[in-house]
Amino acid sequence: MGNDGIKFGVIRPLGPPILPVSIALLRPHRIRPMNKIVCFAMLTALFSWVAIASADDAASDTALDPANPDAWTQREFWSTTGGEPAGAGWEFDAGEVRLARPKEAGNLVSPPLPAHFDLSWEWKITPRCNTGLKYRVREFGSRWLGVEYQIIDDSVGHPGKGSTASIYDLVAPDSDKPLRPAGDWNLARVVAAGDTLKHYLNGQLVASTAIRGPAWDTAMAMSKFYGNADFAVPREGDRVMLTDHGGEASFRNFQFTAVAPQASEEPDWTDAGSPDAGPFLGNAMRNSWADQNSIVIWTRTTARPEMLSDGKPFVSLGSREASRLSKSTDPEKLLRVQLPEGAELKDMLGACPGAPGQVRLTWFPEKQRHLAKSTSWQTTSADNDFAVQWSLQDLKPATRYAAVVEARPIDQDANTAVVRGAFRTAPEASAAEPISFCFTTCHDFIRRDDGMRGHKIYPAMTEFDPDFVVHAGDIEYYDKPDPWAMTVELMRFKWGRIFSLPNNRAFYSNTTSYFLKDDHDTLRNDCWAGQTYGSVTFEEGVRIFNEEQFPSHTPRYKTVRWGRDLQVWFLEGRDYRSPNNLPDGPDKTILGAEQKAWLFDTLQRSDATFKLICSPTPIVGPDRKNKKDNHANEVFAHEGEEIRTKLAEIDNVFVLCGDRHWQYASYDEQSDLWEFGCGPGSEKHELGWKPGDERPEHRFLRVKGGFLTGALRYSNGKDSVELRIRHRDVNGDPVSEFDFQADVRSDDSADDSDR
Repeated sequence: MGNDGIKFGVIRPLGPPILPVSIALLRPHRIRPMNKIVCFAMLTALFSWVAIASADDAASDTALDPANPDAWTQREFWSTTGGEPAGAGWEFDAGEVRLARPKEAGNLVSPPLPAHFDLSWEWKITPRCNTGLKYRVREFGSRWLGVEYQIIDDSVGHPGKGSTASIYDLVAPDSDKPLRPAGDWNLARVVAAGDTLKHYLNGQLVASTAIRGPAWDTAMAMSKFYGNADFAVPREGDRVMLTDHGGEASFRNFQFTAVAPQASEEPDWTDAGSPDAGPFLGNAMRNSWADQNSIVIWTRTTARPEMLSDGKPFVSLGSREASRLSKSTDPEKLLRVQLPEGAELKDMLGACPGAPGQVRLTWFPEKQRHLAKSTSWQTTSADNDFAVQWSLQDLKPATRYAAVVEARPIDQDANTAVVRGAFRTAPEASAAEPISFCFTTCHDFIRRDDGMRGHKIYPAMTEFDPDFVVHAGDIEYYDKPDPWAMTVELMRFKWGRIFSLPNNRAFYSNTTSYFLKDDHDTLRNDCWAGQTYGSVTFEEGVRIFNEEQFPSHTPRYKTVRWGRDLQVWFLEGRDYRSPNNLPDGPDKTILGAEQKAWLFDTLQRSDATFKLICSPTPIVGPDRKNKKDNHANEVFAHEGEEIRTKLAEIDNVFVLCGDRHWQYASYDEQSDLWEFGCGPGSEKHELGWKPGDERPEHRFLRVKGGFLTGALRYSNGKDSVELRIRHRDVNGDPVSEFDFQADVRSDDSADDSDR
């Protein structure tokens, strides 16, 4: 393989050049008497120099030894985070380290230190000073971070977690701490041994914590340090830092002792077999229905922190046997025949059963933690599969929020689990902002393609960092094996299982999402109202999705403006549809009269440059001849033609759809309408179309798994906007690209006649 087209740079040596050295074999020879004297003098001088150098090195080592109290007040002991000597803003005199030029001196770090230690020192500050001593300091990316013993003038009313002797931003000190005022000397002490941190002030223990367990996880989730892996975890070679945040300060009488690590007294809440365990948050959280000012957050309390990854396999039933079984309405029978002898549902592979508990939600703009708000504690119950959801209002547009869910037992105050997620609200309709999104469909547990981690597309979509994602339905398949979900209990099992897969759970916990539903996650293939599947009715299936397992919204359709140039419509394709087997005609519908009228009206009134319709099923197609469930099929031809005709009257409308297990882009010349099918979200789920069977409508065809991405970008001072839609494979690599451009005039240069 050649290197054509690849240019190599000049390689230059690092550091000074190395001089050549020649080594000769010395032969013994006779030394003349005079030479003996010269040689003796030379050897004496050499050994004297070595002795002096060794003594100097020993003295230097002692001077920098952290166990030597005098070392801490020597300039040579400290350096900047860039490795430079301490600057003139720091003074070292009379056994003190003084921050003499605040805001100019910069932070100082010590040499590398043992991981476990007991450190005490005295400090004095001027009024309104803000400083501190950080420990277990190391680089996190480009920043030096560590746990801080906060030192600040408390007389100006700083909050608890930011007051003197706090474990800064994590644990507040006792309110009755023995603090002496600015201008007086105070004695501080930190014991950092193993998983335990302790802060003392003037001889009194005022703050302590273990660095593992739910209490610590909660503190971290609410803090500025969230997301820094292994923050505060002991590591050999970590450092101490003196900070320069403003105000003059003095430090003296440092005493440092390396100590043995100590075990934490925090209970091991991760032991799911413990009688005190749980509840946990094995499904973390998910959200939906976000706009500029609102969103709905969902969570569920579970009996396990993670799915049962080594559980028992189900008794596998073939399709014919399952079809016969589905005629039964006995939930006990429908469950029992699929379980191994003696097993319970909680013992099965992937089990993440619910458990009673209480939950609370806290949310805040990620850059404004002081604006945090919290709900009251809510109790979960089996009636709703231990799920809870909150509708948040009065949010800020175009803002990334953190969301923290805490869980605790019903009869206890201590948390047993905490998770932190995130979401982003849509920008205002007047804001010309770049927007990116993902679109996916067709997942289930048995056809996942990344083992017990879940689906490959989720790490790939995370790398894309979308503003929002749309899941167009068939999120799970009730009517596929292991188990065939013909009971409410088995349906709930499948939801608990797929959303406890680490890839899936992490992505939806941290991404603004819109969840549509289709047939397989409502009841069964091509279902409609009035049907049953085993012991479950269509109406029960609708309730489980709409009200229990996903964030709720009434009605089940919505449009959201994502800035000046993008508006998105989310359609409901099951709740309002006519039976598929009715004769086609003007009254036969998938959307229902109200949703269809709403769609046409809001599209007509929209002044967004690009308009995206997110549909669970195709509107353009093409589809297979034997299909009878969507607007590209003959059985819904009347409404399909009605919709395409209406969309032809409106500029820049695009359809994104799920349902089909292949990727495609199609163009209907009659209606000037583009449709993009995202394909299945797994490389084990691709089927239903013959590779190479390209129809006249096709502009792209790929019978493989993956997802869609969209990107709205600006040029020419935001007077030109481009929508780029790409099909990607499951690893995120692009396999198609379609660009649509438009010129846009700003509001102050356009009037209504131009719209």
